[in-house]
Amino acid sequence: MKWLLLIVLLAFLIYGLFRILSFLTNPQRRLKFAQKRGTFYLFDKKDNIRMNLLLTYKGHLFEGEKYAAAKEVDHILLFPTNPYNTKMSKQDKAYIEQSLLSIYPKAKIDWTRFNEVDKNT
Repeated sequence: MKWLLLIVLLAFLIYGLFRILSFLTNPQRRLKFAQKRGTFYLFDKKDNIRMNLLLTYKGHLFEGEKYAAAKEVDHILLFPTNPYNTKMSKQDKAYIEQSLLSIYPKAKIDWTRFNEVDKNT
């Protein structure tokens, strides 16, 4: 009986550790955390061409649709999830484009519903 209780406690401990690790490594949670902190985070599965990508930068959340030709992404359409809060500088836009081009070098990036602000920061 003592061994059975020990095995059950060990199983609960392993299950608890597994749940904690899966919570900490959840990409959706990490995306929301990066959005609150105002940092850059890209949620994308490069091997899945049909899955849209999500990225956050300086508190703005963007969704991107990937279009592929011959198993390679050749066009990315980016649009903000909140169309009323899209004021970003040209440098911010260039940083996001360079980050995406480092992953998809042959992709053409188009922005929709994007308002640029002339800031030097």
